[in-house]
Amino acid sequence: MAEKKTPQKKKAPSKRSPAKRTVKSSKASAKAKTSTKVSILRHCWSIFWKLSFASIIAMAIYLIYLDAKITRQFEGNKWQLPAQVYARAMDFYPGQFLSQQEVTWELDRLNYSQVNKLSHTGQYVKSTNSIQIYRRDFEFYDGLEDAYIIELRFSGDKLAAIKDKFGRRLNSARLEPVQIARIGNDSKQDREFVPLDKFPAMLKDTLLVVEDRNFYQHHGVSVWSIMRALYSNIKAGRTVQGGSTLTQQLAKNIYLTRERSLVRKFNEALIALILDYRYSKDEILEAYLNEVYLGQSYNQGVHGMGLAAEFYFSKPVDELEYDQIALLVAMVKGPSYYNPRRYSERAMERRDLVLKLMVDNKLIDTREYRAALSRPIAIAAMKDSLQKSYPGYLELVNRELKQLLPDQTVLDAGVRVFTYFDLQKQTAMEKSVAVSLPYLERRSDTDKLQVAMISVNVEKGGVSALVAGRDVRYFGFNRVLDTKRNIGSLVKPAVYLTALENEQYSLATLLDDSPLQVTNEQGNIWQPTNFDHQFRGLLPLYKAFSQSINVAAVNLGLDVGVHNVVDTLHRLGVKGHISQYPSLLLGALEMSSFEVAQLYTTLAANGEYRQLTAISALTDSVGKVLYQHQVQPSPRFDDAAMYMTKYAMKRVTKDGTAKRLNAHFPSIQLAGKTGTSNDLRDSWFAGFDQNTVTVSWVGRDDNKSTGLTGSVGALETYIRYLKPLNPQAIADTRPASIRWAFINEQTGLQAPPGCGKIVQLPIRASNFQPRPSCTQ
Repeated sequence: MAEKKTPQKKKAPSKRSPAKRTVKSSKASAKAKTSTKVSILRHCWSIFWKLSFASIIAMAIYLIYLDAKITRQFEGNKWQLPAQVYARAMDFYPGQFLSQQEVTWELDRLNYSQVNKLSHTGQYVKSTNSIQIYRRDFEFYDGLEDAYIIELRFSGDKLAAIKDKFGRRLNSARLEPVQIARIGNDSKQDREFVPLDKFPAMLKDTLLVVEDRNFYQHHGVSVWSIMRALYSNIKAGRTVQGGSTLTQQLAKNIYLTRERSLVRKFNEALIALILDYRYSKDEILEAYLNEVYLGQSYNQGVHGMGLAAEFYFSKPVDELEYDQIALLVAMVKGPSYYNPRRYSERAMERRDLVLKLMVDNKLIDTREYRAALSRPIAIAAMKDSLQKSYPGYLELVNRELKQLLPDQTVLDAGVRVFTYFDLQKQTAMEKSVAVSLPYLERRSDTDKLQVAMISVNVEKGGVSALVAGRDVRYFGFNRVLDTKRNIGSLVKPAVYLTALENEQYSLATLLDDSPLQVTNEQGNIWQPTNFDHQFRGLLPLYKAFSQSINVAAVNLGLDVGVHNVVDTLHRLGVKGHISQYPSLLLGALEMSSFEVAQLYTTLAANGEYRQLTAISALTDSVGKVLYQHQVQPSPRFDDAAMYMTKYAMKRVTKDGTAKRLNAHFPSIQLAGKTGTSNDLRDSWFAGFDQNTVTVSWVGRDDNKSTGLTGSVGALETYIRYLKPLNPQAIADTRPASIRWAFINEQTGLQAPPGCGKIVQLPIRASNFQPRPSCTQ
């Protein structure tokens, strides 16, 4: 029987209440949201730590970069330092031809103070026949010399003795040299580097009290100072106080701009921290003292306390008084705002505030405070830019520097240039030019005269003074170095020296001064004449020389050979090609004043050639010698010929074309030669005393006639130049190859006294006759 299935009922779908469905849905939604938040947080965290890691890496790289940059600059050349150019140092030795007035003049230029009693460096005491000097220390190219006291005793125009402070006699002494120029660079910043131990302790302590009293405690950045400054600024509603430490100020000055922004302040703080970590506090303070900006000198910024002391007070930083220290520290806050030359009252108010801080912090006592407070602000007069003080001479120095130190980076590292420049001679030369040219223009009814003058130290071959034109401050065309003009009769010493090297010629040799015609290879006729258009027949060589007789010189030159005269000129120091024309014998040769000075220096040095130079030595900023001029005299002529030639040049100044010198300096034996070119275009004089050769040229830039001979124009400038100086008479030592003899001027032969017109002349010993006969 089939089993009967009972049909089953379908289950009806379960029905939930709306409330239950909502709860479940909310839970699911919450779960989803939580999951999303977690995902977002995880994502954000991932981004955050990646960005943080990247930032840390970037910051690390940036710090490494900053550290390398800071280290490279701080340990290398922090600044482009100007080349400092010094004059010659005044040397002292017993028996020296030196007057008391010359020494006091030099001391005044070095800003020494005359006092009644010596108390510190930079002072001198003057009495009737002596000067006591408390000399400053100075690092010469041959070593550091400490400060010391010396006494100079004088006898007339000579230095009789030198003594130290204990009365012991010294063999020599010297003053520090005058700085005559600071050759700047592209940085437009000027500073004089001073080591930390050379700054007075009072200056360092005062700076820290005013600017950063916790300097030795903080690590480059002072949070407390920043918060204090922030509070003061918020309270005042404007910026009234800064929170930067000295280290931050140094960081800004050396490495950053003056831009006011958060980025700059952040960099400033980082650099300050690195500086403080890398370097000692003393190293940072030394850098700050040499970096801080304290004013403007023309187009150059005055940086550092060392240069500021010279700029405002004309004295070294270690000689500053308390009130002067206070003023320099006061100016750190705002050199322009507290400029004492423009705002003296404002500067004094700030200075007095610093003095108050000094006494409050027991840096000075009450008595010192009151004394400093009572002093007015005495600022030295604004000097002419040192770069423009002696442009002619500095042009010569610059040319030599380029040859000796072609690397500009070496020049920008504070090279110290020691020269042969003599400030007394330069001053006398400039005054001579200022007075002589207007006088000559009035006298000769001419105008537009120009001048070139140069003086040379005979012993060293060192250029001691140079004026390159009428405007002595004009830094342009240099007439001493670059103007080449016909030298006229300045060539004649070479002609006569050529003859006197030959034993058949002497100062008594008779020369022919008669009309002369010279025909060259092309058939052209040259007929030389004398300046006065007269002829004298036969006359002794020394007279033809001293009177500058043209025809006699030509006859002599033709006899000895023009080519031999050219050889003599080359041995005297003339470089380059010289055409061997007969007209050379009357000076048809163009030369610069510098080249003429080279020629006459060899004559003055008894035939020993010394190459002329302005630079005696070069050192770097720490005193290492980079170059030192070694005088290497080269004897080129025999003693007898030179002695006779110099004797004839002395006669030029006694009774020859330059006899006006004898009228002005009757007791001083000088030597020289006048020169005049055709149509009176060029007026020359070259002369010397025992120590110095001087060459003077007067003419016009357009090469027109001046109406002046050498004995009127150039000689006038030389006379006025010598007047304020202390020239020393020439004292030649007679060589063994020379004897003095009586000469008959009509025959040119030795003769006994009373035999006609007799003159005593030096002749070669080989030609000397002990008992000459009288030949008429």
